[in-house]
Amino acid sequence: MIRVHRRGTIRSIPALVLAGTMLVTVLAPLTSAQAGTVTDALAQIKTLSATLSRQSQISESSANAYGGAKEKLQQIQYNIYNLNKQVAAKKAAILVTEHAMASAIVNAYVYGAADAQILSLFNQDITSSDARKVFQDQVIGNLDQIKSTYEAQKKSLNAAIKQVTIQEAAAQEQTNKMKALMQQNIANENATRATLNSIKGAFKTQIINYEIQQGIAAAKAHNYAGQQQAVAVAQSVGGTAAGNAVLSAIAKAVPPAVSQIAGTKEGAAAVAAALSQIGLPYIWGGTFPGRGFDCSGLVQWAWAQAGFKIPRTTQTQWPAMHHVALSALQPGDLLFYYNLDGDHQVDHVVMYIGSGPYGTSTIFAAAKSGTKIGYQPLFTFGLIGAARP
Repeated sequence: MIRVHRRGTIRSIPALVLAGTMLVTVLAPLTSAQAGTVTDALAQIKTLSATLSRQSQISESSANAYGGAKEKLQQIQYNIYNLNKQVAAKKAAILVTEHAMASAIVNAYVYGAADAQILSLFNQDITSSDARKVFQDQVIGNLDQIKSTYEAQKKSLNAAIKQVTIQEAAAQEQTNKMKALMQQNIANENATRATLNSIKGAFKTQIINYEIQQGIAAAKAHNYAGQQQAVAVAQSVGGTAAGNAVLSAIAKAVPPAVSQIAGTKEGAAAVAAALSQIGLPYIWGGTFPGRGFDCSGLVQWAWAQAGFKIPRTTQTQWPAMHHVALSALQPGDLLFYYNLDGDHQVDHVVMYIGSGPYGTSTIFAAAKSGTKIGYQPLFTFGLIGAARP
């Protein structure tokens, strides 16, 4: 099973925040009215697509920065809340102590009914005035000490609250700044996307026809990369139908070579099943005929239609099947690839077709996130071997 982040996706966004500032790309994209020819439109589409990719990265980075600023602000506000709770607790504690001390004083001096702790202060061989002084020092003095301690703690807490409140104001300002920059970045991105869509819409038919001719020329020159590019550009302006139109035109103008390797009826059945899913989206973890697949889900389902049960993921499929030489490939055989996303595992699988837009080098696959299931030219980067159910 191939991972979403394998190829063609962003693994990490560079930090764009420095000293409270954020990079903001302000563009003046060309309008559809300025595109005079198909080649002009294609050039603008290429430029705008690259710009949109950069802006998307900037928007994501600014959104992350805004989220971080909000989180920091919330933590500061939570600290202020806790400090205020401590102040309230100190106030409550001193009130309890004051009431207790007042009660003890009244009992001792007014009613003459002090509790055992207070009476013990007078069980000394000293004068009445001395006893009163001892009582005042022990009881009233303690109250003053408690009050003094409380006032010191209160002063410290108030200073902490004042300091954190200053931090809160700074954090609030930074959060507002990050939000404004994020909104500006998103606005720039949306403006570029709107212009790009406008140009694609205005030149849709011309571009598709142009790419059909480009694809046919590339096929005649055995330029597989050129064919792929023609299909990709057509698909970017007209969707899957446009990409398939280019493939169909190529197949008519340059009939595909027929595989010289005899296949089996089971392999042919698996190929037919796989081809029935052309144009569906890649879905990570997908095993949904008519909706979408990931790479291993597609080949598992296709071979199941031919009556063979194979494991679910690429890591388990590769060791579970019979390995065959690359020189003896048959339609329906599976090609496995290793470490394409740096995980040091078998992480991608495609089906060998043997004939199609890329001649005997045609494969069929659910490639990666953001792509459609379809034909590809056989590639060898990361290829570790072939297997057959």
